[in-house]
Amino acid sequence: MSGLNSDQLHRSTLRIYMSLMDQYNPSLQRLITLGNNYIQAFQALAVTSEAYYSALAKIGEQALQTMSSRLLGDILIQISESQRRLTSELEGVFRWFHNDVLQEMENNVRLDKDYVSGSRRQYEMEVRNQAAVLERQLRRGGVQDSTEYVQFLRDSQREALKEEERRYRFLAEKHCGLTQSIVYLMNKTGGALQQRAEGWRDQVNQTRVSRPRTPSRLEDNYSVRSSRLEDNMVDEHTRNWAEQSLGKVPSRGPSPQPTRSRSGSFGDSLGLGGGRMMRALVPHPPSSNPTLLSFSRGEVVTVLVPEPRNGWLYGRAESSSR
Repeated sequence: MSGLNSDQLHRSTLRIYMSLMDQYNPSLQRLITLGNNYIQAFQALAVTSEAYYSALAKIGEQALQTMSSRLLGDILIQISESQRRLTSELEGVFRWFHNDVLQEMENNVRLDKDYVSGSRRQYEMEVRNQAAVLERQLRRGGVQDSTEYVQFLRDSQREALKEEERRYRFLAEKHCGLTQSIVYLMNKTGGALQQRAEGWRDQVNQTRVSRPRTPSRLEDNYSVRSSRLEDNMVDEHTRNWAEQSLGKVPSRGPSPQPTRSRSGSFGDSLGLGGGRMMRALVPHPPSSNPTLLSFSRGEVVTVLVPEPRNGWLYGRAESSSR
């Protein structure tokens, strides 16, 4: 029975050493290679991410210069800065992963190869010595006492199991540290980033709601020119109605007859018909600009266009042939 137990112990111990040399170490070397590829891939991602979010920030700066999209430009710049900070934090995690995990694993591969090989040679040598002692005792006709030999095999198996466990525990501890670093980063930036992202989304959605739009300079000029001309004239029918409501008798003078002139032909060519008659409240004296119509206070001006065009109204004064 003791012989069977000793054989089982011996084979079990050898399997442990062979597993460390033929399976664990090659697997660890492959893991290190994949880890280095992982870091290189992240570094390439970080470079691309920096270029991408820098370009996004430039577009945001362009939007800041517009009159309609300043808020959106500011949001784009904030998103770019947040993503670049997150990438920088991740680079710190990967530096730790390279220095404290990959490099130590690589060192352990070199040390374990020599250590495990030496441990196995020493174990096999001691097994041969113990077996030789038992064989000499058997030839001398003495009682074979294998208690010490079996105890040695048990101790050797226990030490081999501890060595195997230490290597797997090393991997587990290092990757627990990596996971904790990632969790710390997520707790540090994740909550705040989520709040900011929700705020950005709400601000972007608010831009969909119609709101007063800032008029452009062209629209400002259009409004000023139109209001000035409208302020200087009043509809002839409104004027007559106002005078009659105050008990005044309208003037018996003949109404001005529209004449066929170049300005009238221009209005007809635009399909505007006779236009509407307005009475000037204030005079507009002649100027050096021949395209501006001059008229006196109280004079009737026929407006030839129903709506201002490019900020201008076209008309014909009764005292002018234009």
